[in-house]
Amino acid sequence: MSNIATSPGTEPSAPWWRRLGLFLRSQWIFAGLLGLFWLGDTLGLLDDDSVLLPGITAMALLAILGRRAPVWCGLAAAVVLGCTTVVGRLSGVHFHSLGLITITPTENLAGLLLVLYLFRFRPLHKAIPVTAVLVVSCVASVLVRAHMSVVYPPIVFGQTLSFGFLQLMLTAGTGIYLRSRRSAPEESRDTPLRALVRRQWPVIAVLSVLVVLEFTKNGEDSLISGFVLLLCGVVMSVLAVFGPVRPFEASVLGATALVLTSLMMRFWGLSTEVAMIGGIPISATGAGMLLVTYATRHAEPRRAVLAGAALVGSALFALLVMPVSSSSFSDFTDYLQSIFIGGLFLVISVGTGLYFRARDTERAKTVRSAVSDAQQAERMALARELHDVVAHHVTGIVVQAQAAQMVAEKNPKAATDALARIADSGTEALTAMRRLVASMRGAEPAGASAATEQATTDLEADLEALVNATRRVPVGDHRPTTVDLRIDLGREIPPEVARSTLRVVQESLTNAEKHALDASYVQIDVHADPVNIYARITDDGTAVRQQPVGGSGGYGLVGMRERIELLGGRFRAGPGDHVGWCVEAVLPLAEQNREVGQR
Repeated sequence: MSNIATSPGTEPSAPWWRRLGLFLRSQWIFAGLLGLFWLGDTLGLLDDDSVLLPGITAMALLAILGRRAPVWCGLAAAVVLGCTTVVGRLSGVHFHSLGLITITPTENLAGLLLVLYLFRFRPLHKAIPVTAVLVVSCVASVLVRAHMSVVYPPIVFGQTLSFGFLQLMLTAGTGIYLRSRRSAPEESRDTPLRALVRRQWPVIAVLSVLVVLEFTKNGEDSLISGFVLLLCGVVMSVLAVFGPVRPFEASVLGATALVLTSLMMRFWGLSTEVAMIGGIPISATGAGMLLVTYATRHAEPRRAVLAGAALVGSALFALLVMPVSSSSFSDFTDYLQSIFIGGLFLVISVGTGLYFRARDTERAKTVRSAVSDAQQAERMALARELHDVVAHHVTGIVVQAQAAQMVAEKNPKAATDALARIADSGTEALTAMRRLVASMRGAEPAGASAATEQATTDLEADLEALVNATRRVPVGDHRPTTVDLRIDLGREIPPEVARSTLRVVQESLTNAEKHALDASYVQIDVHADPVNIYARITDDGTAVRQQPVGGSGGYGLVGMRERIELLGGRFRAGPGDHVGWCVEAVLPLAEQNREVGQR
């Protein structure tokens, strides 16, 4: 019970039964499911198969304890599974199963829970080897147990392997997804590949299901034919996952893969069962629809048309060339039906892509129009304030200076008094200018402006103070969103560059709290290399702003853009890749670039 004693929320001096109760309460859902599965297996093993009960019980207990020690429990579960197989082999018992042949439901659920805990709580270099040991033990148990009872046809083994692979992928993916939600600044630093996979996990799940359905469909396909079709589906699914990055190239490669698959099936004398469009695999059909959608949405119109033509042409080529084993698919009507279904899928894909493309264009147009309006309004307000406030003090200074110049020779004391009044007027003008600058920055949440005004020469400390102030300040009727700050500078940042970077982060946090609907997470990434400093602020909102830029009385985007461009940097703000809002700023650190803002 040493592991239970260290459970979170328990006191070391508490009785063991209390610690056990608190431990089970933290995962009562999984414990309840395991209890139900174990009870069902127990009722099925009350007769001659009760010799398997200790092994199944041990698997359930290891799955419950796996939250605390997933590595050791996973290795122990592999050993227990093997021992249960050996005991069943010697006893000649029958293994009942659900989903995976000869693997009991309790063993199946326990293994999935252990894989989930491994990928959620342990690093990949530990999770992957232990998961591999569990998979090898499970496959070996299936093969040994299957020969103990009836002779299963090869299609049943294929269904078991594919279903197990689908379970493994979904469970491991869920664990990785849950792991990414935890706060681990160093281990979970985003890379483009990791960010893409995290955004595309629904697509990965759907395509995985389609691949499994293709592999497990009933039919008389040969092993080689099934492998070729599976390979085609996997290749096109992978291309569809990475389609948003390079839609045209992914579409052309997908069309090439489908043509090559059709030629291989024809030249090798292989055949397949009828699918929705001739003999084209279901997974390849779904991946092709996604590729058409991505090309229509993200690619240039000319390249989008070429990508769609390549995919449609390859589908027609596969429809005519790929052999189909069913004798019912032979007349002209069947080909027309497949062409009609394919045309329907094409219309759905193109329509979906055009819808998202129009929405993206409208968003960009709205942002540009709002920024232009905000710039014009800010120019007018600045001109009005300069005329009404600053010009008044400057005029007084000029008049007093002229008067002092006229009386300087005749009455030096009057000139001295005039110089004093000039100094007072200059001080008032400077104060008015500062008030003007502060007013032109717009309203900001409590704590944010103070953080910028009190900036020091330590950018990292200033950013941490800003984020801490933002976390402490509630906005409206709810608490602020979770803010994750990641800093990697490694060098001293010039004061004006540091202040501008701090201002960009501050204004981005302000916009996220004011305008991002349903935002629960804001990520701030600031790092520097020998040439530039980079700032990237993203949120997970719906990317639909509550008010357009400038409509709330502030000019945050305009101020950030002008501040960055005056220092010779680059600035971009707009909707994220799929959801949320993204602000990116690049500021040069070289001395010659900083002189741009002083001219």
